[in-house]
Amino acid sequence: MMTENPASSHNQSLHDQAVKAPSVYTIGPAHSFVDALARSLLDQYGDQPHALGAIQILLPNRRSARTLREAFLRNHGGRPMLLPRMLAIGDVDEDALDITAPASDLIDLPPAISDTDRLFYLTRLCLQIPENHGRPGSMAAALKLARDLARLIDSVHTERLDFSRLKELVPEKLAHHWQNTLKFLEVITDQWPRLLDHLGQCDPAERRNGLLAALTQKWQTHPPKGLVIAAGSTGSIPATADLLALVARLPKGCVILPGFDHSLDDDLWQALDPGHPQFLMKALLDHMGVSRHEVENWPLVKADQALETRRADRLLLINSALLPAKQVDRWNAISIDHQAAKKGLDRIDCDGLSEEAGVIALLLREALNHPEKRAALVTPDRALARQVRAHLARWDIQIDDSAGDPAERSLSGSFLRLTLSFAADPGPINLLALLKHPLAAAGMKPSALRQLARRLDRHESREGSALRGPRPEASIDGMEKAAADAGVDEADHGVLKMIFGLLRPLESVLHSPSLAVGDLLSCHLEVAQNLAQSHDQSGADRLWRGEAGEHLAQYLAKARAGIDCLGATRGKDYPAFFHALITDQMVRPRYGMHPRLAILGPMEARLHHVDLMILGGLNEGTWPANPGHDPWASRAMRKDFGLPDPDQRIGQSAHDLVQAMGAPHIILTRSGKVDGTPSVPSRWLSRLEALAPYLDGKNSPMVRLYQALDQPDKIDPIDAPRPMPPLSARPRSLSVTQVELWVRDPYALYARHILKLHPLEDLEAEPGALHKGTIWHQALDDYKRRAIPAWSREEAYKALIECGKTAFGPLLERPSIWAFWWPRFQTMGKRFLEIEEERQSSHETIATEIRGEWPIQEGPWPFTLKARADRLDRERESGHIEIIDYKTGSPPQKRQIEAGFAPQLPLEGWMVNEGAFTGLPPCAVAGLSFWQLRGTRDPIEIKHVAGHDEQISASRAGFLSLLARFSKPHTPYLSNPRPAYAGYGDYDHLARTAEWTRLPDLDDLPMHFNGHEPVKED
Repeated sequence: MMTENPASSHNQSLHDQAVKAPSVYTIGPAHSFVDALARSLLDQYGDQPHALGAIQILLPNRRSARTLREAFLRNHGGRPMLLPRMLAIGDVDEDALDITAPASDLIDLPPAISDTDRLFYLTRLCLQIPENHGRPGSMAAALKLARDLARLIDSVHTERLDFSRLKELVPEKLAHHWQNTLKFLEVITDQWPRLLDHLGQCDPAERRNGLLAALTQKWQTHPPKGLVIAAGSTGSIPATADLLALVARLPKGCVILPGFDHSLDDDLWQALDPGHPQFLMKALLDHMGVSRHEVENWPLVKADQALETRRADRLLLINSALLPAKQVDRWNAISIDHQAAKKGLDRIDCDGLSEEAGVIALLLREALNHPEKRAALVTPDRALARQVRAHLARWDIQIDDSAGDPAERSLSGSFLRLTLSFAADPGPINLLALLKHPLAAAGMKPSALRQLARRLDRHESREGSALRGPRPEASIDGMEKAAADAGVDEADHGVLKMIFGLLRPLESVLHSPSLAVGDLLSCHLEVAQNLAQSHDQSGADRLWRGEAGEHLAQYLAKARAGIDCLGATRGKDYPAFFHALITDQMVRPRYGMHPRLAILGPMEARLHHVDLMILGGLNEGTWPANPGHDPWASRAMRKDFGLPDPDQRIGQSAHDLVQAMGAPHIILTRSGKVDGTPSVPSRWLSRLEALAPYLDGKNSPMVRLYQALDQPDKIDPIDAPRPMPPLSARPRSLSVTQVELWVRDPYALYARHILKLHPLEDLEAEPGALHKGTIWHQALDDYKRRAIPAWSREEAYKALIECGKTAFGPLLERPSIWAFWWPRFQTMGKRFLEIEEERQSSHETIATEIRGEWPIQEGPWPFTLKARADRLDRERESGHIEIIDYKTGSPPQKRQIEAGFAPQLPLEGWMVNEGAFTGLPPCAVAGLSFWQLRGTRDPIEIKHVAGHDEQISASRAGFLSLLARFSKPHTPYLSNPRPAYAGYGDYDHLARTAEWTRLPDLDDLPMHFNGHEPVKED
């Protein structure tokens, strides 16, 4: 180890320093970088606490500094100690670097502009771009574009390039769109520098470069007295590389590289491409003017030295697998002890992302069975990380995720979004989501508001449903009217009006043609706070509580302070703008996480190991990520300008993988499908498998364990339900349509009329076949009531169309209804009038939508049969009645009618015979007809029931037989006994039909309701 030289002078000149050979070391991937460094320093300075405290350690970022602090404490047994001074050179600030008097003239730098101010000013500049040069179409789009520009600005400053050179990169021979791109980039080449000068500020990356340059120059002339160690950095930032070059040559300085590979020969070293894990090391050493042969191994304690030998074959395997593509012919000459290499190295391939997450969660949970064992998932895949956390929650394990959680998905963030979503688009779904949110209270107890939401969700009356079915008008007024029309309880309606009153100010500003963005944000936050106020807490206290709430409160306060520079926008554009504003905000919990488990990104895991490291998401496009396409410059233009090759990110990812592969136990995982799409294994996995076929990831016992996790020990099959309610609970009155349900599916009748369970319509349901039938029935009924025989064809058609428009109502404003249903209604209407003319001489309509009741005394108890006939026509010659039923769907088939599964019209015929319809005496039936209303090429098809008198007689006998059977207490209400005839119903899930259904041959089954052969009961 390099030790301090007491004879060295800290006042050494720059020329003298250049004579000193650079001190560059490495800690290999076989070691946990921070633990090995901490142990070695403790070994040398552990008995000299003041000497240890005088050491300065430069680290890549604050996270690595925190990790090294934890390593010191862990390796010191948790006892208090004086730690070295740790500086994060990637997150540099003037106070931390202690750039004092000797270099004060070197840091005459303006302050850095804040992230939010820069974002808003760049957004404003984007909106000022001429339309023909790519001006974004909305403020939200401009905000997203401003973020991309900010990243470009940081990249240019990081590489210490000059924006003015951009003009040289677009010669006339290139595509015309690059000329447009250059014109667009005048935002940052011309306008942005002038704006910064006016503000007296600079970009954060530019200030970081200036501070690092000032520190470098200060140490050149006034080197530190104590030991300086630059550890863990790969020098990807040129200003950092300059500092590392100086530290390596300081009298008491050294650089420690992470995972430098000594095994590469000179030819291979020169052939490295940007995608190789050692490429950045090579670039750094070249920048520092250091030969790779000058890099030495950092002196480790004896316990760490033994790790090099134990993991040498595993590291040889991974380093060989990652050789440049042109060098893979060397594989044949490489000698690997695969028995040693595969020790502590496993691979698991899963079917999908959910299975991969579940297997990883099991591995992490199993690690906790071993005291003191630490485990971590390392992955860049945020979806995988979220699913692993969800799986661990089943064991009540909260795991630390270094990337944090999106603030917009937090309790506070989701409430802000839901408040905005409802005000922008008032509808049942948005309303229920808002009212059921834990922060919603509106001055009440939160539980009371959720109970109100449940009542509104389930409310149904004769007037209709409060929230279900077709969506009402998309406004708060429309929602309020829908609730009133549905007959919502007066108290509930009053509370709903109060809630709508809180939301109206936000709805109003969102309809504004132009309003200051700051005013929109203020109104949004004020409405959200008012809605979050409970009976005993203010809205601010509830909305901004917790870590995520505090983070959002601080961020939005900063945003509100600087947002006025954006001016005004359309109110309807604000929701997208707000989403874009908070979409990149992440919140990392400060406490409450498990001490031995973690989820890390590859960069966070670069410098330390744990006992078990699971490298997850090893699919191409995830790890490594696709370099993507630069919207501002082609690869050739980036190279000419001086920006790094995008493939360097792949090389950095490969280096992160190699660093992690030195942990005691490594498990590589991937999923065969992502979002249902087959995935490609990471290029590194494919190479590893080529070198080591045993790493194929198949037949893992952990996959079988995960698959068995939710499987019961055995499955007890169930029988079909056979409910036998007491006779007193059985219905005494049914309509003919419900009798049809009774015949087809007795269990459905039991659920509806005895259990009083009614299917709920979908929220904001698109109008379907049921609504279409209701509308067409209403239109034809209205027309028949208004029709005058003396009308001409044109007058009749005009009247029918008016009736149709009234029946359709607001639905006609929907494009799909106007494009599909309305033309078919018009076509059907024309054919309907032709049929009416043809029938006028032989029939007259005597009633439409007529109700009837028939008290039946022939059964075991009094029973009332009800009906509402679509239309009754009398034959002029015989005086007999034809019963007509309109069908917008398919009418029942002949065999269904004959088998008794469609008794509606025959039972109505029986009621006509008995004089059960209001105002009509007993009368003979002339026929039973289904009018199928299509509105297509064959607009109306009339189907007559053959042998109607026989069907009426059979239905009467069948109904009485059915009534008699169900008057016996042991007759069960079977579930859908013949689906081939009856189809499937609304209550099949309640009857758990899928668990017990076995469909025998239909011909082997006796009929339930044919009037001749009743089913035998058990």
